[in-house]
Amino acid sequence: MKIIIISKEFDPYFNIAAEHQLFLDSDEDIHLFLWQNDASVIIGRNQNLYAECDLPYLKEHNIKAVRRFSGGGAVYHDKGNVNFTFITKEATASHSRFIDFIQAAMQKLGIDCEFSGRNDLLYKNQKFSGHAYYTDGDNYMYHGTILVHVDFSRLGKALTPSTLKLQSKGIESVKSRVINLSEINKKVTTEKVIEAFTETFDCKNIEYINKTNFDAPLEPLLASYDWMYGQSPNFDIVLDRRYSLGNVSVHISISDGIIKDVQISTDSLQLYDFKPCENNLKGKHFNEPAIWECLDLYIFKDLKLS
Repeated sequence: MKIIIISKEFDPYFNIAAEHQLFLDSDEDIHLFLWQNDASVIIGRNQNLYAECDLPYLKEHNIKAVRRFSGGGAVYHDKGNVNFTFITKEATASHSRFIDFIQAAMQKLGIDCEFSGRNDLLYKNQKFSGHAYYTDGDNYMYHGTILVHVDFSRLGKALTPSTLKLQSKGIESVKSRVINLSEINKKVTTEKVIEAFTETFDCKNIEYINKTNFDAPLEPLLASYDWMYGQSPNFDIVLDRRYSLGNVSVHISISDGIIKDVQISTDSLQLYDFKPCENNLKGKHFNEPAIWECLDLYIFKDLKLS
């Protein structure tokens, strides 16, 4: 019996954990999961967080970073979009059927759209919905997001990596020109999109889930440092800062979120022994503020930034 499941929570850690639990519990019927998140950046399983977004900006604006279980690119979520997930067994899955369904739901809102070869739904060549699928054993999900009135200013800043010299070995996102449905039709809201999905799915069985009535056991894992940062592909990064003594560069190699090698250099005419700081940093979790704290402690504690 097919079911529509709607999350009443906006916590991205809960919602992605709930999506994965529903996926693990899938059966041959097709179930539709609808959910919305507070401001957050969701990255693919094999992506490098540092290469996908501006972490200081996320911290400043209380935007959560979440690594999902499936692959794909980085996306920005807030309450201005609606996320959908079709869950079933691989034998009963049909990409074309799911796309037809979404297009039919959009037509209820007066939105004519076309599907592109990059798993996107477009309105006049502007993307308002990106899709991906994920399989594990015979379990299958087809999921994506609908941009309704997303804050594009925050999206652009959150998904723009900070100006670090970074050589990542992970999968990078592909940038696309995007548009909100509310720009096409001012009457379209997230509530109307959810209504269009439920009407098109034509299912009387609707369940509402939250943290009190649904067990999402992997939620703590998603919120953990090891999952978010330790799962990043290996990468090299160069940090630069100007002190009164001159420019200082820190060359770092990171593997599984751990600093494996570090070399510190400066263009100062004065000689400095950086070995104590380099040795102290090796084997620790990569954290940019901690790098500079270490330098201040070992070498520059009596100097002020110029």
